[in-house]
Amino acid sequence: MWRPRTMGRVIAERTVKLERPGRRPTAVRVRFGRPVRAPRPERGDPWWCPVDISGLGSRRLERVAGEDSLQALTLAMELVSRVLPVEADRAGGRLEWLGERESLVFANTFASGILARGLQNCITGLAEAVDALEKPAGRLVDRSIAGRLRALIASGGHTADPGRVPPSELAKVRAPGSSSIDRRRRPSR
Repeated sequence: MWRPRTMGRVIAERTVKLERPGRRPTAVRVRFGRPVRAPRPERGDPWWCPVDISGLGSRRLERVAGEDSLQALTLAMELVSRVLPVEADRAGGRLEWLGERESLVFANTFASGILARGLQNCITGLAEAVDALEKPAGRLVDRSIAGRLRALIASGGHTADPGRVPPSELAKVRAPGSSSIDRRRRPSR
């Protein structure tokens, strides 16, 4: 079966840092080639997406097959997102891109969907918690924290508000069954 022998035209690339204890960070470069088919494809021949990985052991060219060009490219990205962290671990290090570790190097739409549903569940839970905090039950409640949580909920968890609720302030709201709220530190505005 025909496979591409070279990288061909590069359509996307990313450079990430490999960090190892006691060593200087090194660059790991991943390049994705334009998906291609055999020069004279036969019925059922796959599309191929070449992937070049350098800076993590010996340089290598991977070829990822798919039913069409989009699937080949998507599967190539999936391969890289799974292989790079394992290879970094074998090299005794971890990968970093834009300050984030391995799992955020390449998008994973399935995981993104799960994450989005999880975030929605958190926002729904926060909404229920704020409702419970705002109900008069004989407890003293910090209304400013409840109001800021409401703003976070309304934004869907995304806010550019510099006064957003930091995790340290969320800890002040005690778990259900607590009889008081820690008021040693007040949120600053």
